[in-house]
Amino acid sequence: MKNNDILLFLMIIAGCCLSIAGGSAQQAELKRERVFTGSGLYGFMNGGADQFLEYGVQKLTAKDVIFEGEEYNIEIYEMPSPEDAFGIYSLHTFRCLRADTLGCIDCFSPYQLQAVSGNNYVSVVFPSGSVVAGENAGKVLRMYASMDDNSQAPAIPAVLKTGRPYSGRLKYLKGPLSVSAAGSSLSRLMQDISYTGIWFEQERRSNSYRALIYPANQEDMEKIKKKIPPSGILEHTADYIYISGHEKEETEDNPGIFGF
Repeated sequence: MKNNDILLFLMIIAGCCLSIAGGSAQQAELKRERVFTGSGLYGFMNGGADQFLEYGVQKLTAKDVIFEGEEYNIEIYEMPSPEDAFGIYSLHTFRCLRADTLGCIDCFSPYQLQAVSGNNYVSVVFPSGSVVAGENAGKVLRMYASMDDNSQAPAIPAVLKTGRPYSGRLKYLKGPLSVSAAGSSLSRLMQDISYTGIWFEQERRSNSYRALIYPANQEDMEKIKKKIPPSGILEHTADYIYISGHEKEETEDNPGIFGF
């Protein structure tokens, strides 16, 4: 981490602690607000809406605000459940400078702070990328999202035996688009198999992965078992099958300048 990044990291932590302790008395100036539902997402996102719709997005509220002289673009995606909110969040978090440090699930990158707040996936972009904008991003986030109610956190299965930070490591997948984004080997495995959800964790160094799959029915469970060698099955019950695998083709994350 470069010296500037270290300074920014320390200032962000300080700012977050202040926002946790007492919040911010100053309010942001709202410049513009737009609301999108259903197919209206296509006009706003210019292509990427299908992935959100796969998770059942219900509404997007986009706000452009000014806080302490800095511009912020806030997007609040209302999802059916905290797990769905985590799922779409998990596909957009890559190289976090810090992760899961606000008392919730969050990812800070050079131009963006993302978080899961109950049923909501929240993105706060600060285009200037300045130290001041980054320092205040946590304060802006808390103006529009509750970050301290752990009762509304996604239910991460205990069988995964994984802990924080979840951001950048664990993904929740709901359909072929998200499965394809997670890995080509898993995508091939799940062809012609119906499922209600998949928890996915990849080990980049070894190019291996673990996947907790919830098949739609017993027939699909048997299809999965036939495709996997016994050594690849870590655990299974009537409801799920937990497997390990290897990503045969190298996949590269290609985040934009905002970290997603």
